[in-house]
Amino acid sequence: MQKNKKGAEKIISVYWFAILFIVAGAMVYMVSSFYGKPYDVREIEAGLLTDKIAGCVSEAGYIQSVVLSQGFDNSFFDFCNLNFETEDAYGWKEQGQYYTEISIYNFNSEQVLSVIKEGNENLKEFCELGGGNLPVCLKRSLYTIAKDNSQYKIDILSVIRKTEKNA
Repeated sequence: MQKNKKGAEKIISVYWFAILFIVAGAMVYMVSSFYGKPYDVREIEAGLLTDKIAGCVSEAGYIQSVVLSQGFDNSFFDFCNLNFETEDAYGWKEQGQYYTEISIYNFNSEQVLSVIKEGNENLKEFCELGGGNLPVCLKRSLYTIAKDNSQYKIDILSVIRKTEKNA
């Protein structure tokens, strides 16, 4: 006895197309969620800038002797091998996208020995505000000593704007 089994093939094909649509929908959802928003790397960039400055002014726990000398603020970029120039996207050449401020204090007396400011100083105003389309600010402190065992506190503020590209 043979029975007609043509109807079973039609039912399986309906399930097959349903599975295909589910898999295709899941792939479209994953790709759109992965590539849908740009990556905001400004916080990482501010951390790298802060680490670079910290490594420049203090090496192996000792403050660099040139940092305490007069006129270091004029040679800061050359000494630390920094460059604050950006690509010419969104008119960024006219307005600076970076700002950094290094304050060096005597640890015992809290006396300010030196303040070095480089970049677009207007970006510092946004540090107290919160929001996704504002510049990212990162403030870190480190303690270091000189070769004569005098102690220093160094505050480093790094601000990265680049809101048109990242936020």
